[in-house]
Amino acid sequence: MDLRTPADWVARMAGVDGEQPALIVAGGPVDYATLDKQIDERVGSLADLANPVPVRVSLDLASIVDLFAHLRAGYAVLPVAPEQEIRQESVLAPGSVDASVCMHTSGSSGVRRIVPLTMHNLTASVDASALRLGTNADDRWLACLPFHHIGGLSVLFRSFAAGGTAIIAPFDERLPSVIEATEPTMASMVPTMLHRLLRWDPSSIASVGRILVGGAHLGRDLAHEARAAGASLLPTYGLTEASSQVATARTADWPDVDGYVGRPLDGMTVTIDAPFGQAGTISIDGPAVFAGYLGEARRLGAFVTEDVGALHADGSLTILGRRDDIIVSGGENVSLRDVERVVLGVDGVRAAVAVGLHDEEWGSTVGMMVAAASSIDELREQARDRLAPHERPKQWVAVSAIPLLANGKPDVAAIRAAFDEPMRPG
Repeated sequence: MDLRTPADWVARMAGVDGEQPALIVAGGPVDYATLDKQIDERVGSLADLANPVPVRVSLDLASIVDLFAHLRAGYAVLPVAPEQEIRQESVLAPGSVDASVCMHTSGSSGVRRIVPLTMHNLTASVDASALRLGTNADDRWLACLPFHHIGGLSVLFRSFAAGGTAIIAPFDERLPSVIEATEPTMASMVPTMLHRLLRWDPSSIASVGRILVGGAHLGRDLAHEARAAGASLLPTYGLTEASSQVATARTADWPDVDGYVGRPLDGMTVTIDAPFGQAGTISIDGPAVFAGYLGEARRLGAFVTEDVGALHADGSLTILGRRDDIIVSGGENVSLRDVERVVLGVDGVRAAVAVGLHDEEWGSTVGMMVAAASSIDELREQARDRLAPHERPKQWVAVSAIPLLANGKPDVAAIRAAFDEPMRPG
């Protein structure tokens, strides 16, 4: 079969083994033959549309059918959250987009662009992922990340390409019972999800075969707690511009190194503008990497990310943060992630996010948002002895929960906005 769109993965499997479950949804299993038929029926009701087509997606069967029907009809799709405003500048004239899927970048920094991904990009990513993980038609992928982010949508692609089964389950307090009932062999989560699962029902986490963990920093304490509860974790680094995965640990027995994500996937070239073992900006290239943002110049050479990491002599990669995670305060470099780790180590702190704030005197200072049982005064005193003067947060905001994007990453724009109000000096 000529694979022109991801919908062809469904059609191919429907012809090979139509009774194989493609999905497990709230109403029960849906086999490949039934899913393929529903996609065809939806194709027949589509009208002429502009490219890319914004498609509102939730974690449900109707959204999957709608999304894959537009793909089968030859449209480039732009998955969007149900509540997301659709910007007119995102919709171009028919035939003007050389892509199968267009994805918004996560927007964690407040700046959103559109990443066009071709079928060639997606297939390269799916194949490299399967080679690294050894996944096949026997796998049951837990799909609990939103489909309007590449981390969620790629779960469907990997599962359908292999002829496996995707378990569609929104991430809420009911998820532990879903996990225990379906026993997924694979899952993809962000650290926040691990944290919440451990609070809801730590025993459920052991019912997942292997868990890819990426999208944000996996703290050492959280990793130790999850592994102690029986979780088989595979630290992962990926980004929308690379169709998802870039590097993933080969086995759950990975070194106890902060930020470790293993070696790059086959076909993915990762370089650092620094000697082995030293921090530098990460650049990536390979067949899964996009050709340039929608409406902007095509990419030439390797794609320079906003991420900072270190490559080691054995080929493994550690992720140290983002370039904008380093601020200069009074002439001193300050790592926001290092400050976060110190504050997270204070008793009673459930979550913490540090941001850089403009300051007329110091250039930049640290703003700290915390969800904690202790008061700000107590936290400030405990952190004071663990941080250098230029590292100490000058402004603090206490919240019941850190604002998150739909993909589980901190909503940096919302966090920054919280510091617009006058704050008590640190």
